[in-house]
Amino acid sequence: MIEDKSVGSLIFTICTYAFLTVFALFCLLPFWIMVVASFTDDTELAIKGYWIWADKWSLEAYRYVLSGQDIQVGYRTTVLVTVTGTLGSLIIMSGLAYVLSVRRFKHRRKLAFFVFFTMIFNGGMVPWFITCRNILGLRDNIAALIIPMICNAFWVLVMRGFFESLPQEIIESAVIDGASDAILLYRIVLPLSKPVLASVGLFMAIHYWNDWFHGVMLLDFARFRPLAVIILSMLRNIRSIQIAIQMQGSAAMSLNQVPTYAIRMATAAVTIGPIILIVPFVQRYFVQGLTLGGVKG
Repeated sequence: MIEDKSVGSLIFTICTYAFLTVFALFCLLPFWIMVVASFTDDTELAIKGYWIWADKWSLEAYRYVLSGQDIQVGYRTTVLVTVTGTLGSLIIMSGLAYVLSVRRFKHRRKLAFFVFFTMIFNGGMVPWFITCRNILGLRDNIAALIIPMICNAFWVLVMRGFFESLPQEIIESAVIDGASDAILLYRIVLPLSKPVLASVGLFMAIHYWNDWFHGVMLLDFARFRPLAVIILSMLRNIRSIQIAIQMQGSAAMSLNQVPTYAIRMATAAVTIGPIILIVPFVQRYFVQGLTLGGVKG
């Protein structure tokens, strides 16, 4: 193929890169403002508001956030829920996707219809609430933050499409040699499916990490709260955060000295920081995992 080096093609390439660069900067701008605000002195924030640079820097907000008991408990809870939920969801969804992809399973199309049906219709909020709390007993326990999201129909279908795109000759050879479905799945299919596992695993981890809905709906008197619920409570009532900080050893300091503006940005930065660090490790799997998973339906 002859490379097009015409002037028009060069101009188009330059304009495309320029547009993408500007677009990326606009996407990063809110995150940058959040980070700068978290390191800005609270008095300056109260007077000048949020901006892309600070004249007076301060670490007080992070000192308060990292010393707060609620944040520490929230971190432990969110990490536990994210790791356990992501691994559990990958195990369950990969098993279901494998069953849907096996051609010798004669009822796989009917089962695929039931999976797809749940993507379009649901029973509503009240039946879901009654089922989780009264029937499954998901109330004030750690399972309430894991089980409701452990299986996602969309990602099951994506994984099924990826499994169907794998070389069938390898699987058929293993079947001839007497391999069971468990061996086929865990020793052949899953090792060949690292791209889709990494992509789906990252999205599930983000869902678990940012989930606040189940913590609000299913946790009443539990002493633990996920980070997303803590942030939601803080945004609703910043006064409660001030009182909590004072009760944890800052009684000598006036409540007016607590960095109420910067503390919200610092909490958000501390919350999203760990999940951002995971992205570079699985980024190379994104395109391959999602595109190959959408080849067959």
